[in-house]
Amino acid sequence: MTVDEVAPPDEGVWRVGRAPDPLATAKPLPPSWLDQPQLGNRFDSATGAYRVLYFSTTLQGCFGETLAPFRPDPGLKKVIGDDWGQQGFMNIGDIPADWRQRRIAAHVRFPAEGRFSHGVRFLDVESLATRETLREELGPTLAFYGYTDLDVATVRGGDRRITRWIGQWAEGNFMFAGVRYLSRLNTEWECWAVFDDVPIEELNRRPILQTDPDFLKIARTYKLTPH
Repeated sequence: MTVDEVAPPDEGVWRVGRAPDPLATAKPLPPSWLDQPQLGNRFDSATGAYRVLYFSTTLQGCFGETLAPFRPDPGLKKVIGDDWGQQGFMNIGDIPADWRQRRIAAHVRFPAEGRFSHGVRFLDVESLATRETLREELGPTLAFYGYTDLDVATVRGGDRRITRWIGQWAEGNFMFAGVRYLSRLNTEWECWAVFDDVPIEELNRRPILQTDPDFLKIARTYKLTPH
């Protein structure tokens, strides 16, 4: 088996999570979601057997991922314009203040302890060697869902059924703490899917302010209006 693995940054990674505990893990996906290509997160358990937390190397990457759902639909924006705002409602592309108030930015690292006493390693799905091995290991699963290859487009694509099985394979190989991948929105954003048995040391946390430079940069890029 030839796959590439990578250690997380020594300086730690970031997560934007819900208050009061941004590191709380959500429940595994319900059975009715598991075979739905668009539901759930990318590397959640394919069988609902464990939970996953998502991080980015930078806080800007966290905001890039979490604010993406607020991006205005171009067609709807053209039709509605500012009509909603003139009627006292939030305009398309507005970020409500309570979105920030209900979330906390947490900076963490993954200490080498427990079963990771020899170091924390993540499966690198951006590696060709990794994808070629997974192409063989997950061959029957890929064929079942109508895929003949496991390329970059598939790994970064929207079909969560395939990426969930990648995560499941990594979780079943006890050397891995999770999956290292790049955002489908911006390949400059390095992301980490972390399995729920991985030790986490919180370095610090902070509220998300309207004036946060990383928050504002992403809001401007997405043409959003923060409140």
